[in-house]
Amino acid sequence: MGWVFLADFCRPNEQSHIDEIFPSTLLFWNGVAEMVTLTFAQVWLALIAAILWLVLFLKRKPLALPYPYLQLFGMSGTNWRQKVSKFLRGVSLLALLLALARPQLVRWEEVRTEGIDIIFALDISGSMMATDFLPNRMEAAKKVIRQFLEALREKRGGDRLGLVVFAAESYTQCPLTDDYEFFLETLEQVQNARDGTVKDGTAIGDGLTIALRRFQNSPAKSKVVILLSDGMNNAGQVQPRDAARIAAVTGVRVYTIGIGTASGTVSWQDPLTGKTQFGRIAGFDEPLLREIAQRTEGAYFYAADRSTLASVLRYILQLETAPLIVRKEQKRTELAAWLIAIALACLLAESLLVHALWRRVP
Repeated sequence: MGWVFLADFCRPNEQSHIDEIFPSTLLFWNGVAEMVTLTFAQVWLALIAAILWLVLFLKRKPLALPYPYLQLFGMSGTNWRQKVSKFLRGVSLLALLLALARPQLVRWEEVRTEGIDIIFALDISGSMMATDFLPNRMEAAKKVIRQFLEALREKRGGDRLGLVVFAAESYTQCPLTDDYEFFLETLEQVQNARDGTVKDGTAIGDGLTIALRRFQNSPAKSKVVILLSDGMNNAGQVQPRDAARIAAVTGVRVYTIGIGTASGTVSWQDPLTGKTQFGRIAGFDEPLLREIAQRTEGAYFYAADRSTLASVLRYILQLETAPLIVRKEQKRTELAAWLIAIALACLLAESLLVHALWRRVP
């Protein structure tokens, strides 16, 4: 099998440079596509230099005798030596401007695999510190997510994972990625709202909305949100049912999991007495979680213990996969040094020609 060459105007998801207008090159070898794109890291610097040069050029005074070889008599006109000299000087100027823009050749590898995009929306409100799951609900959920990832890696390995956390506020902890080690690192860094990372509360609608936004540029045909919560919606700007309608319209399935038991208790330190207090939490809104799942053609699960939670996630692994193209950057090559060398070579050639080889008195 040989190489197949295709030229196409491609726009990588990871790139936001002006260079996206330049054509890319696709090389296919045994089913793996390699794409080469031309990028400019500092276009603004080249533009500033070009404007400054233009201002100086317009203000300069013309030289009386710019070249040593002149046609003083006969028909006026520009001889070929002047044209060559101006051409070399123009090429050197253009090369220097391009070098300032820092051109780069970026080689990407596209691998077609089977997989889906999965985003976990994890409740980190204070009630997730309840100890009916050991050591607490949040740590138990994190451990089960890690087990889910390991099972996913053994079974398929082509899925991308993301993580959104929510309490009264919501944010993306990990964007969609096929780098499972990076996902695990970000998962380990998740802290409970009682640690002061975010305001305590439960904004299920906001958490689901943030998760849906992460799918905006996703090429996967199958997109799934796994929402884990143990509380009732009491905060946020987006109502959970409105977020569920958006998910249904955009084709995202939402699997909701209610965590906790009626015996779940949490502890806190009384700010007045300094003593540790204990209290029982109210529980989660099961009808709401069930409705969110039904609206999006997902499913609702109740996890009363960690083993049940693990079983739920294993069931979700049985989801039908769809083709997914994963693009990875392989190598980035700087071209500025080559352009500087071209500019210096042109200036040297122009200087040698004008001041040495062509130097003569009319």
